[in-house]
Amino acid sequence: MLPQRCPFCAKKGSNRTCIECRPEVYLDGISAYVPYGNPVVRRAFSVWKYYGDRAIEKVIHGWMSAASVRMIPPIAPFYVCHVPLHEGKLRLRGFDQAAVIADWAGTFYGLPVEELLVRVRPTQSQARVARNKRGVGEFDGVFEVMSGVKVPEHVLLCDDVFTSGTTMDAAARALKEAGAKQVWGWVVARG
Repeated sequence: MLPQRCPFCAKKGSNRTCIECRPEVYLDGISAYVPYGNPVVRRAFSVWKYYGDRAIEKVIHGWMSAASVRMIPPIAPFYVCHVPLHEGKLRLRGFDQAAVIADWAGTFYGLPVEELLVRVRPTQSQARVARNKRGVGEFDGVFEVMSGVKVPEHVLLCDDVFTSGTTMDAAARALKEAGAKQVWGWVVARG
């Protein structure tokens, strides 16, 4: 596990969003397991996401499996969902890595996995955008809750990589505006 710090300002002490950042964001906190700055981790994600390498997927699953054993499972009745790809990117890749990760989280913790969100417009990959060009709030309106879906009160929101928090916070906002009380991020890597 990585050192505990606020996902947005990096203040040390807890993986919860700190009191200073809380008024600005929707995500309550995040659990991450490996550093995205590690070149091996970056390469593994690139090969998995863009080339669909199943052997690398097994390696990443192994990282998560080992890390989840050390994690305390969520106490509240959480439901697991993922940060979805836009349909164009999904067609191009053939799979959604965040959906795969959500399935892992559901299995590791014995929690139900639900599809709750849809990405209504395409966005540029945040991992490919300079850090000083990213910002919380710039993705507002990118996600919507799926039609006819009742959003649970407690959501474990899964994705592959957390860098600035822009994408995950926009997804958390959509969930909270639809009734979620707590949205906690669960990612493999943090930048």
